[in-house]
Amino acid sequence: MDVRGDDGPMVVLWHGRGADARGVLARLSELVAAHGVTVLTPDWDADHPDGGRADLLSSVRIARELATERGQDPDTIVVAGWSLGGVAAVSLALNARRLGVGVGGLVLIAPADGPRATDPLSGQPLPTSLPSGAGRCRIDVVYGEQDTITPPDMVCGLELRLRAADWSTSLHAVPGDHGEVVGATYDERRDAFVPSPSARAIEDATTVAAIIAAAATASSSSS
Repeated sequence: MDVRGDDGPMVVLWHGRGADARGVLARLSELVAAHGVTVLTPDWDADHPDGGRADLLSSVRIARELATERGQDPDTIVVAGWSLGGVAAVSLALNARRLGVGVGGLVLIAPADGPRATDPLSGQPLPTSLPSGAGRCRIDVVYGEQDTITPPDMVCGLELRLRAADWSTSLHAVPGDHGEVVGATYDERRDAFVPSPSARAIEDATTVAAIIAAAATASSSSS
């Protein structure tokens, strides 16, 4: 797990599908930390027999312990997830009470949805009928206008489903594709996403970082 930032509100940032791919989010986490936010970016593996559940929940536990050590309310921690990590973030919020954790807010970055998107925490797709979000955390949803992996219709559809279930949501568009929304690009030779030096990727990541930092600051100040 990478930890960036010495103080300030806390964010847990989850990468998408792929084994131990926290490096993909290095630029985004640095940009978030530049806002005075502490960012924890853990490795996890969706292909592990448990779907990555143990590593994801462990990262939340570590973040909560660190927040408590710093005198912060651990229930104000914001969880941001990219792609399949966004599915896991939704599941965490849906099941927070059962898991015995509080969630201060979510930022879903190009999240997947639908029958083929298996939630790493439950091993099932997100439920068709979502539980009520009344009185629960705010959810910011971001999509890339050129995304062909989790296309705008898919992401906007998830936001609509959440809003219809009384979750407080906001929807943000950035110009790039699935990788550029987090400052990355797909490398065919490696068959993996890697940090991108392109101007559009950096611009998109800068925009998304500001959304994440604002969510963390708002959650912290409401405690």
